[in-house]
Amino acid sequence: MQLVVALAAITGTYEGTVVLSEKMPPTSYRLTGEGQGRPGFVNGNAAISLRPEGETTVVDVSAVIQTRGAIARLGQRLIGGVSQMMMDRFFACLQSKL
Repeated sequence: MQLVVALAAITGTYEGTVVLSEKMPPTSYRLTGEGQGRPGFVNGNAAISLRPEGETTVVDVSAVIQTRGAIARLGQRLIGGVSQMMMDRFFACLQSKL
């Protein structure tokens, strides 16, 4: 995978891998990723569960992210908010396509 991230004054491209594991369709799975780029290294995993609620589906995400390098020194406190924003954008894009 390749991901371009702009986090405050830190902008960079990460190259890495993403793996789906612990798959229990259609209720849950684990997403594990690691990447590196000029701003540093990022490793993380997320437990994702899907549950019906009326006519909709609720997505619960519990994630842990570890960073090293400039991104860790300068942007550590911003990562949680940026991660939430990126997930919101992803699901808004997915919803517009459906």
